[in-house]
Amino acid sequence: MGVVTRAQAKRMRSGGPDLVSLLPDEVLGSIITLLDTKEGARTQILSSRWRPLWRSAPLNLAPDGLLGSIDEDVVSRILTEHRGVARRFKAPPHILDGDPITLDRWLRSPALNNLQELRLYFPPFALPIPPIPHCAMRFSSTLRVAHFSCCQFTVDAAHRLHFPNLQLLSLLSVSISDDCLHTVLAGCPALDKFQLVYCYYIKPKPPMPPSTLRFSSTLCVATFGHCQFPDAAAIQIHFPNLQQLELRMVIISESSLHAMLSSCPALNSLMLMCNFGFRKFMINSLKLKRVEMFFGCSDTEIELEELIVVNAPCLEILHQRAPYEASIRISIVSAPKLKILARLNDNTSRLELGTTIFEGPYAIRVATTMCSVKVLALKLHYLSLHMTINFMKCFPCLEKLYIKTRISTENVELHNSLDRNECLDFHLKKLRIRHYSGKGSHLAFAKFFVLNASVLESLVLIVDPKMGGSDSWIENQRRQLQLEKRASIGCEIKFSSDNDSSYHSDIQEFSDPF
Repeated sequence: MGVVTRAQAKRMRSGGPDLVSLLPDEVLGSIITLLDTKEGARTQILSSRWRPLWRSAPLNLAPDGLLGSIDEDVVSRILTEHRGVARRFKAPPHILDGDPITLDRWLRSPALNNLQELRLYFPPFALPIPPIPHCAMRFSSTLRVAHFSCCQFTVDAAHRLHFPNLQLLSLLSVSISDDCLHTVLAGCPALDKFQLVYCYYIKPKPPMPPSTLRFSSTLCVATFGHCQFPDAAAIQIHFPNLQQLELRMVIISESSLHAMLSSCPALNSLMLMCNFGFRKFMINSLKLKRVEMFFGCSDTEIELEELIVVNAPCLEILHQRAPYEASIRISIVSAPKLKILARLNDNTSRLELGTTIFEGPYAIRVATTMCSVKVLALKLHYLSLHMTINFMKCFPCLEKLYIKTRISTENVELHNSLDRNECLDFHLKKLRIRHYSGKGSHLAFAKFFVLNASVLESLVLIVDPKMGGSDSWIENQRRQLQLEKRASIGCEIKFSSDNDSSYHSDIQEFSDPF
């Protein structure tokens, strides 16, 4: 950082320039580059100190802000007048759709000579599939990040692609042969992040090219999607340094899936999104910390029926999401560091937590406790206090409980005050119920926690606006919940009409730190 002069220090003490404006040009330029194009350009109006910085700062030219609403002349003027190095360029989709001449002129602009990140997202369903622009090859010596979508890699283009410094390559809905892909990957010796997702509408799903699975020495992050994994290819996989793996809409057999995971000894994050072809999935990994699984239904493919956590000494997050109608057997044998468990479904045919067994909404016996679990998310077709209390006995140190429900049918009786619950008495701090109706068992359920959760800090009841939410409705709810008798005097009760359908966002804030 540059030296602050005596005059500058005096102006600071007298309410002069802020501390940020006193930073060196190169630091302010880095700040501007982190903003989207529109916000970066607007920094010119802050003061005379900031006015010349945007034109010399590393260029971030992307349609997230400015390019989405201006014409091509303004983009061309930015490329002509900008004096700084190019950091990032993302072409507007309408240019990629019908104006290859303008795109070619932009990519040949001297302002992009040292480009580090290139994103070319062609419009989907275009016929014929547009080829990757030849002028994109000129960034081979400087490019570190490349995203290509809905385009075609010809043999000539593949042989000209050589990116010795490329660290991330993303190919989404591209047309590329196995030979071309092998050539492209061979030209990226420093690659550590790779994404290959085929077009979702192509049926049958194309097989994963063997060349993709052979360049594994440097790869740390990989995503594969909308394809099939042949058994022979999966057995040959070896990713010694892979830390994050994501499979999207992939068809893979049980033996191939387990063979793939066993070949990733450094894996700490796994996401399986709507994959088919295996009935049983076993987690047996010494380093895996995070597993997210999103199940779907299929009339033609083999679906998951059983999930077993055999031995996962480092596992902290297990997030599995399935439709209400899915009936899956889940067994957690050993996961001593598990902190977040989501979203257990009351339609699960059998749930085993150590030696505790749940069949339907009831525990046959509560014999195992998992004190490491701090966050639990339940997806209950029928709101059940009995089931919830049993879970709280299994997870006595639970701090945050999230419940998504649909129907209120069960008659809720207040818990026997003589049968104390460690979670209720000492740990539960946050409870959120989505699709709260405000009547019947929903009201009794919420009231139970108001009257019995001794350290509860926040109770959020998310209500369908069609069912309630008016001021008079909320005031009536507060009376019926008997807030004056709440066990935790500092508990904040909040009614929300949040209509976000993604339940995953409910626990995301607690997933991020891990």
